[in-house]
Parts: sequence; structure tokens; C-alpha cells
Amino acid sequence: MRSSFPQIVPRVFLLVAFVSCSHGTRSTPEGVIITPDGHRLVTEYGIKQSGARTAWDALQRTVPFFTFRENNHGGPSRVEHRGRSSIVLRDQPLILIDDVELTDFGLLGGMPASDILQIEVLEGIDATTRYGTNATKGVIKISTKSSVS
Repeated sequence: MRSSFPQIVPRVFLLVAFVSCSHGTRSTPEGVIITPDGHRLVTEYGIKQSGARTAWDALQRTVPFFTFRENNHGGPSRVEHRGRSSIVLRDQPLILIDDVELTDFGLLGGMPASDILQIEVLEGIDATTRYGTNATKGVIKISTKSSVS
């Protein structure tokens, strides 16, 4: 005897997903280089392509994993590494301009982006190995054109 109900036939579908692996082939904007050891290097061309007018703008537009805070007047006030924080260790990255530590972020708001030759970002063990425990939140190293001359 045949049933008037349609027969339910179990079907198995195989879903194949292709996962792309990006080891060594990270997609980065033009003028930004990820070195084999993981450093991020923003070239003069990358800074120009970002449209930044000041050094502060250049950092905001080209350096990921950091939050750039401004004061009530729109001027630079604080840089924070995104993620965990510590009450014992320094929360801000070490910022160097021509290998001199920067303590007043306001200077970045007045420095033309066209004066910057490159920005190098070091994180993790590389930062602390080179610069000690003051660099636990990373290092942003700005090289100016005048340092090369």
C-alpha cells in the first residue's frame, strides 16, 4: 500500500570550506611593510598615501593595535595599546623620535607628516628585548628625514 505522504529521504550534503592561510603574505596597504620578524614598517610613501598632515595623523592612520586619544581641544594626549592593561607596568607604548623618547604627545600634533621618513612598530618580546621593561606595551619608532641628513 502506497502512502499519500511524500517519502522523506535523508540526504547528506558535504560542505567544503576553503580556508586561506596568510603566513608571510599579509595584505597590507601600499607603503606598509611587514618584515619577516613581524615588525610593521610604514614608509614615507605609506605616510603620504594615508593623507596625514601631522605626525599624530600619520600614527592614527597607519599604526594598528593602538588607540590614540585626544584632549578636549582635539590635540594629542595619550596613546594606549589595545588589549590588557596592568597596574604595575607602563600602559603606554614607548614612542621614540630619532631614538629620543617622547614624553609630550602634543609635539606630534605640530610635527608635519612630510618630515617623517618612516615609522617602525615593535611589539611583544622584540620591543622588550631591545628597549627593556619600559617597552612592554610596544615601541613606536619615528625616523625623520633630518636624522638621515
